[in-house]
Amino acid sequence: MVVPDPRRETRTEDRRAGHRAGRVVLGVSTLALLLVALAARSSLVFGLVVLAAVFIPLEKLFPLQPRPLRRDGWKTDVVHFAVNNLLATIGLLVPVALVGLALRAAVPGELRHDIAAQASWLQFMEALLVAELGGYAGHRAAHRVPLLWRFHKVHHSIREMDWLAAAHLHPIDAAWTRSCVVLPLFALGFSRATFGGYLAFATLWAIFIHANVRFTFGPLRWLVTTPELHHWHHAGDPEAYDTNFAGQFPWIDALFGTLHLPEGRRPTRYGIDEEQPRGYLHQLVWPFRPNAPFDHTATGR
Repeated sequence: MVVPDPRRETRTEDRRAGHRAGRVVLGVSTLALLLVALAARSSLVFGLVVLAAVFIPLEKLFPLQPRPLRRDGWKTDVVHFAVNNLLATIGLLVPVALVGLALRAAVPGELRHDIAAQASWLQFMEALLVAELGGYAGHRAAHRVPLLWRFHKVHHSIREMDWLAAAHLHPIDAAWTRSCVVLPLFALGFSRATFGGYLAFATLWAIFIHANVRFTFGPLRWLVTTPELHHWHHAGDPEAYDTNFAGQFPWIDALFGTLHLPEGRRPTRYGIDEEQPRGYLHQLVWPFRPNAPFDHTATGR
C-alpha cells in the first residue's frame, strides 16, 4: 500500500492556489485595462456595437467558413479591440515626436502649404496612395525583420478569421504599422481632416477584409483588397507565405511581386505553427519571451 506524502500534497495544493491567484490577478488586471480604455474612449462601446450589428449578420448570411457565432478567444479579442487602440496611440507619440518632426522640417514649406490647400477629395486620394505605399513597406518589414515579427506574429496567430480578428494585434505592432502610414502624411502636411478621414476608412476596410464573408468583387478584386485576398495573407498554406501585404490596393503587391490570388481556391487553414498563449496580458508579453532563433519558414510565415 502506497502511503500518501503529505508534503507532496501540500506542494500540489500550494501550486493550485498559486495558479488560482494568478488567474484572479490576470483577470483583474485585464478588467482594469479595459475600464481605463473605455473611460478614455467613451465611444468604443458604441463603435463595437455598431460593428457587431453590421458584420455579424453579414457573416451569418454570406459565410466563407461556417462556424459558431462565438468562436474560441472572442472575449480576448474584445479586449484587444478596446485596449490596443489606446496603447498604440500612446506608442505613436514617440516616433511622431522624434522622427515626424524631423521629416516635416525636411519638407519644403511651400510643398506642405500646396498640399494642404488642395481640395479635400484630392488630398484624400493622394493620402490614400502615400499611406498605402508606407503601409505596404511597414507590413512587409514586419514579416521579414525578426524583431518586428515577434510582435506581428500575435496578429498572425489567429486561426479563425472574422471581423473581430482584425483587432487581434499587439499594440507595438499596431504603433509600428501606423507610424509607417502616419509619418509620411504628417511630414507632407496633409490636413487634419484628411488624416481623420483616411484613418476611419482604413480601419473599417481592415475590419471588412478580415471578415468571414465570401465576397469576391469579381474583376474589381485586382484593384481593391477583398476578404478573399487578405485571407490568403493569413493562410497557413506555404504557397501563400509572404504575400498580399497591401491593405487597400492589390496592384501594389502585383507591382512588387507579392500578389497571391489563385482562382477558385481558398486557404485550407489559418495561423502560424507556434502556439499563442491564452488571454490578453499573456499575449501582450508573449513577444518579450525568449524563444528559438528566427526561422522564417518554421514559423509558417
